[in-house]
Parts: sequence; structure tokens; C-alpha cells
Amino acid sequence: MNYETKILVLIFTGSVLLAAIYVYLKDSLYVKITGRPASERELDRRERKYHRPVTRPKYIASFAFLVLVTLLSAYSVGWSGDYKGWTKLFPLTRMFSCAYLLYSLQKRWRKQHEADLDVHVSGEAR
Repeated sequence: MNYETKILVLIFTGSVLLAAIYVYLKDSLYVKITGRPASERELDRRERKYHRPVTRPKYIASFAFLVLVTLLSAYSVGWSGDYKGWTKLFPLTRMFSCAYLLYSLQKRWRKQHEADLDVHVSGEAR
């Protein structure tokens, strides 16, 4: 084994060990602080991330960014002439993924506001 390969193997092994130590410490701190199993740490993070309400400024910023990226990707695929043949696949994929994220954002925003309207209407009816 030559010198470069040894260095590569040592760096890879060291990075894996460092990552394992980091995850172990993070899990042990979670268990000490909350008293719950470490397997719930990721579930809690997802719950906080995906189920918190979307604020109006965050909605507007996300909407503007996604519309801009979708339109720029559509322009680069259709009219710019920068991409030919199979190279159009990357901006096309980016365009469709941003369009799907835009659809998901709209759906989440409407669902959140329908829930707010239901609470206000039911609160006023009593």
C-alpha cells in the first residue's frame, strides 16, 4: 500500500470514528437531559421541524425563492440555449422539484389557514 492510500484510509477511519463519537455524545446528552431513549431524538426534531406553523414572512420568502428558482430553471431549459440534449436533465429536475416544493408549501399554508379559520368560526359561534 502506497503512502497516499494509507493517508486516505487513515482519514476515512478517523472521520468515521469522529462521527461515531459525536453521535454517541449527542445521544447520551439527550438521554441525560430528557430521560427518554435516544431513538426519540430524531422523532422530536422532525416533529418540531415539520409541524410548526409557517409564519407569513417565512411563507413569502420561501414562495418568492421557489418561484424564482422554478422560473430560472424553466428559462434555462427552454430558452437560454445553455443546455443541450441530456444536459437539460439537471435544470429540468430542479424545475420539477422546486415546483413540487412550491405546491407543498401552498398546500401547507392553505391547510394552516383553514384550521385557523375553523378555530375562529367555532369560537365565535359559541
